[in-house]
Amino acid sequence: MIDNKKPNLPGMKSGPARVSEMSQRILLRLSSEGKQIRLKRSLLLLACEVGLCICSYLLSAWILHDGLKWNFSAWAPALPTVIAFRLLCLYLVGLNKSSLSHGGYYELVQIMKAATISSALAFMTVQTVAGHRQGLPLALFILDWALVQFFLGALHFGKPLLRSLRAFRRKSSKRVLVVGAGDAGTSIVRGLVNDPDADCKPVAFLDDDPETHGSTHCGVPVFGGVCNLAEAVRVKQVNEVFICIPSATRAEMQRILAICLESKIPVRTLPTLAELIDGSVSQRDLRTVKLEDLLGRQELRPQISEVREIVGGRTVLVTGAGGSIGSELCRQVAASSPEALVLVEKSENSLFYIHRELKERHPELRITPILLDTTLRNVINETFERERPEIVFHAAAHKHVGLLQQNPAEAIRNNVLGTRNVALAAWKCGAKRFVNISTDKAVSPENYMGLSKKLTELCAQELAQRNGTRFMNVRFGNVAGSTGSVLRLFWEQIQKREPIEVTDPRATRYFMSIKEAVYLILRAAGQGEGGETFVLEMGEPINIYELAKCMSLLAGYSPGEEVPIHFVGLREGEKVDEQLWEEWERPAATAQKGVLALTTAPNNHPDILKKIDEMERLLTLNDRKSLLSYLDQLFPGFGERRVRHLGAQMEFSALDLAIVQGDINESATLQT
Repeated sequence: MIDNKKPNLPGMKSGPARVSEMSQRILLRLSSEGKQIRLKRSLLLLACEVGLCICSYLLSAWILHDGLKWNFSAWAPALPTVIAFRLLCLYLVGLNKSSLSHGGYYELVQIMKAATISSALAFMTVQTVAGHRQGLPLALFILDWALVQFFLGALHFGKPLLRSLRAFRRKSSKRVLVVGAGDAGTSIVRGLVNDPDADCKPVAFLDDDPETHGSTHCGVPVFGGVCNLAEAVRVKQVNEVFICIPSATRAEMQRILAICLESKIPVRTLPTLAELIDGSVSQRDLRTVKLEDLLGRQELRPQISEVREIVGGRTVLVTGAGGSIGSELCRQVAASSPEALVLVEKSENSLFYIHRELKERHPELRITPILLDTTLRNVINETFERERPEIVFHAAAHKHVGLLQQNPAEAIRNNVLGTRNVALAAWKCGAKRFVNISTDKAVSPENYMGLSKKLTELCAQELAQRNGTRFMNVRFGNVAGSTGSVLRLFWEQIQKREPIEVTDPRATRYFMSIKEAVYLILRAAGQGEGGETFVLEMGEPINIYELAKCMSLLAGYSPGEEVPIHFVGLREGEKVDEQLWEEWERPAATAQKGVLALTTAPNNHPDILKKIDEMERLLTLNDRKSLLSYLDQLFPGFGERRVRHLGAQMEFSALDLAIVQGDINESATLQT
């Protein structure tokens, strides 16, 4: 047998080692070349500065020589002394290392320092050294001191000054009103004023601090307070508003946004202080208002220490780990030092990305991704027996009302059977807590999605009567920015300049940010004793039509004009308004802020697990008609509400819509 393997000779390095050594040599060479370029530039700039110093001294001597009794022989010998001190001071202050494109206060101070110190040293030396005791007046050094600062200032500030002049002369710019005359707003305005390529020209400030009224910042006047916004927009012919108050609370931001929206002016804002990592503010930081800014309520920030008390040192399993709620649950749990985290998800791509993200952020944590459909009962049982989770968050569910209304059997199969399988597996393996994620659509459901989630709540409540696992439900409304959320759909339509499709101008919905919703789910899980249905405080419901107009303005478009709004009518199963609890349910405050506990529901549906078994039998037989009939028998009010809903839809006529249009927005149209 012939061995084709090359021998490792002494001094001979392996392939990866040679590549690494070659890369290091290239980097060293590039670094060396970069240093040489910087050195040449620095020396060239220093030479220019010295040349300007010589010109300054000669010009000063030429200006002052007329009428005086001293001549060339008197001032020429002092030139080397003056230039030597100039060179020394310029080198020490490091002006030759400064950028000529971005001169600022630092360069101005360094120029004054170098000029003053070198002039003082030169004057004292020339006056005391033999041969120069007579003839050179103090005026020469004073004039040279002034001229050298002028020349060096022209060198270091000439380019920014020319850029500012070009910016001042531009005429086709968008006229901008800046709300907030503090450091952030002033920094934004300074950048816009000095940038000739900027498409925005600041014309006024607004600030609620009365001490700033009447003053100017970077040449831009402070027009008044935020209450004067409408007047400022009219007087200054404003095209857009910049909100530059990073420290503003959600309530303060909402107040300012409301005033801006009354004037129908596009709005952009700076990130909040929490989002400004390094504290710097520039024009690039301006962004359109985030979806969460529209919610009109102060968001509770997740506290990792509090979450750690709930999940720290425990094995946590999350179903639907790749979804909007499930993935955020995984992020907050992973950051709170659990013993292990098990990700259960049936979407391959979603599971891949959330697993990769968590492994990059928490390489020390044991994370197990499991590609699994919760409707597979035997596989679910095997998984729970193997992983032995202590806390289970069940977020896996189909949530699109329209799709599930067309596919009710799948709503029951995935949402109801999947929940039952996971809940029973958690009870059998001895899990301490089981949290079922529910929705406000489970309250007096009018669609199959809501009905399926109502069944999951009943399932958790029945299992809570058994000893062992603490079963609980957590119910809340829409989350901003989630997959399929109306906010995201509106945003996509606006970005494509497509008509915004609003179901009904009267429709309202509850909204909450994903991070806050998940944080409150975790807080509820920590206090649950078993059998509770917790409801998250969602604030006031938001009108969907007003939300669509608001989002259009905040994206920079006039609603109904640049972006039309079409009313498409409520689809089958959709409500005008959502509720967070039934009429007979009474919410009570809990020890956790933002979490309410509902009164125990009367047991109108005993033996719900047996009824779910019957649904499973009908699904196995593929008897869809019998399944829907069985659901109507179990929930007679469900069918009645659906009939009432269809009748209400018929009443929503084109005439009613025209009346609403006339009151709110004449440009909205009925989509037929």
